[in-house]
Amino acid sequence: MVRVIIKGGVWKNTEDEILKAAIMKYGKNQWSRIASLLHRKSAKQCKARWYEWLDPRIKKTEWSREEDEKLLHLAKIMPTQWRTIAPIVGRTATQCLERYEQLLDEAQRRAEGLDEGEALREVKKLKPGEVDPTPETKPARPDPIDMDEDELEMLSEARARLANTQGKKAKRKAREKQLAEARRLASLQKRRELRAAGITAGSGLYRMQKKGLIDYNLEIPFEAPVPAGFHDPSEDAFDKSAITRERERRRDDVEAENRRDDKKKLTKRRAEDNPESIFAQKQDHKRSKLVLPTPQVTDQELEAIVKIGQASDSIRELVDENPTSTLLTDYSESVMNTQGARTARTPAILSDSISKAADDLLALTNTETPLKGGLNVPLHSTDFTAPSSVRQAIQTPNTVLSAYGRTPGNVYDQTPGTVAETPGAATPFRDQLNINKGTDKSSVDDLRRQLKNLPAPKNDFEVVIPDEIEEKDESMETDWVEDAGEIDSKRALLLEKKKQKEFDSRTEVFRRNLPKPSKLNEGFFKRIQVKNPYDEADNMIRAEMRNLLKWDIEGVQPDIFPQDELRAAEKLVDIEAKKRGPYDEDDYMEKAIQLTTGRQIQYNGRIVQLDQIPRKDKGKIVKNELEVILNSGKQTKAKVDKVSNKLKVVLQGYEKIEEKAINDIQAFQHDVHINGMEVETFKELRQYEYISATNRIKSLVNEVEEIREIERQLQKEYDDICHEEWEIEQRKVRIQATTEVGPVNYVNGEESKDKNEE
Repeated sequence: MVRVIIKGGVWKNTEDEILKAAIMKYGKNQWSRIASLLHRKSAKQCKARWYEWLDPRIKKTEWSREEDEKLLHLAKIMPTQWRTIAPIVGRTATQCLERYEQLLDEAQRRAEGLDEGEALREVKKLKPGEVDPTPETKPARPDPIDMDEDELEMLSEARARLANTQGKKAKRKAREKQLAEARRLASLQKRRELRAAGITAGSGLYRMQKKGLIDYNLEIPFEAPVPAGFHDPSEDAFDKSAITRERERRRDDVEAENRRDDKKKLTKRRAEDNPESIFAQKQDHKRSKLVLPTPQVTDQELEAIVKIGQASDSIRELVDENPTSTLLTDYSESVMNTQGARTARTPAILSDSISKAADDLLALTNTETPLKGGLNVPLHSTDFTAPSSVRQAIQTPNTVLSAYGRTPGNVYDQTPGTVAETPGAATPFRDQLNINKGTDKSSVDDLRRQLKNLPAPKNDFEVVIPDEIEEKDESMETDWVEDAGEIDSKRALLLEKKKQKEFDSRTEVFRRNLPKPSKLNEGFFKRIQVKNPYDEADNMIRAEMRNLLKWDIEGVQPDIFPQDELRAAEKLVDIEAKKRGPYDEDDYMEKAIQLTTGRQIQYNGRIVQLDQIPRKDKGKIVKNELEVILNSGKQTKAKVDKVSNKLKVVLQGYEKIEEKAINDIQAFQHDVHINGMEVETFKELRQYEYISATNRIKSLVNEVEEIREIERQLQKEYDDICHEEWEIEQRKVRIQATTEVGPVNYVNGEESKDKNEE
């Protein structure tokens, strides 16, 4: 059964790259030719994919407040006309529709008092078996590691077709250009050879003078004659190039220029070994300019504030000597002394126009037919004005024009108007006489504020240099500060030496990384009863051995002897070993060797030799060891099977590829062997055929010569026969002429002629 491919579905990364490369070559009009490169997509789907997702002019950023307001306003004016709304908003029609539905969903949730949970998100997702109606507006799916054969074939075909950037005409032009260059080089070489031979090339003796050309030795090239008159007439001349520059360029010229640019880019990317599917490097987004609001205080207002401060200071100086002057407050630093003197933040917009517009559209969508009558649906706004015309001004609050330092209802340089009511929590900012409640300040805050008002410290010092400077002793060495890097290197070197010294003092087992017991056998290191000096020495050796083993196993460092004492002890041991004979005569050493070389087994809570165990228990012990070994083998086999299954899953594809490659190599080797045998056979046949062909040619040449000789003789005989036949015919003619025709009577010629006619 033939496999039927239904065009459509989710777009993949490979298909997007092929589509972009095809658009760069064929343009945005030949969608059928572009779709021929994609086996699973039609021309309509390719066009929709470009204009809905791949076009670099499409905005994929988050929606701004202005765009939402414009979208809701246009949806109210032109409902369901998304193709008309999209270019006005600056988005695609699908993006406008999705954003519109999202805003309506948010308005519906606000009206019902619900939160967006996992259940609502699951409803929006596609269920198994459902098909996405607009796959062109979704991101591309990443390419798998092992692609299908159809995709690999499509990719190779697209690469081959897109790599052919030249057509027949371009190839012919390139060929003609190469031929012209070859002719030019040949002519140049000819002239050089003639010049080297002493023959002046280009003289009238060897070529004809070309008419209609300029002789640069006799004439001035590009000479512009000076016009007669007092003024320059060049300004009055008609300039055709200006009209040509103003006229729009032809589309074929623009496409040719784009092709040249694309060819240069592809050549550069091949040289840099970059993938050809990436046609543009991502540009870094520059930081946007800082846009600040317009200043709320003008220069005239600042001057007025300064004048008011100066006036208050002058009045205070006049009444300073009065005992009641302490009752007057100093408002010169009222702004500094106020609590929270920082600039207030920009107030948020009181009314959310986007949510209100979404609620209005949702209400209009869910309204019933007006034929039933009744009241209209209540809306927040019933006008159709654009949101930009009624936008609220977002301004930073002016702290100078607030209630801190001016009389309510009064403006500088104006007659005071009616005094408005003092708002709550506004007057206490300037209440330094403690008239109002709630203005008590703690002494700590007052102290801090007064300390802040202290002047900055001035570090003015005068250094007096003595007249006589004592000469320093040249022998004194200057202090030298060592570099931090050298200190670190020295510290690391000392640490390394310390570690090496500690390593050298460890046991031979630790230095050679030999196996160590997991725990100490304290029973082996018990002190034995001292009967002679050898037993005392044995106890000392056991104690030292226990300390060393504890160091190797548990890491508890014992008292380390100096290296000199250890070397001296090693020398004494060597001397004692040389004095004693071989250890074969030592029963104690022989027992120790047997103890270490024999098989040891745990029996009754202690380690004993296998030979010391009773026979009835030896079989059980061996059986238990066998079971342990079998269980360990089963566990190892299970691990090996698990690892082999994992490797099979990972390497099965590679094994198939390897098997296919081996089969291809064997088939190729078989074909090479067969072709080699055929080549050798045809070589032998060629030699034999060459010899036989020579003989056949000679025999045929001889036959041809014989046939030519026979033909020559036959032609001669034929010529003789023809000549004889002609002579016979002539004789017949002469005989007939003498027998049939009578004598002519010249006297009565006419009468005799009439008689003959009768």
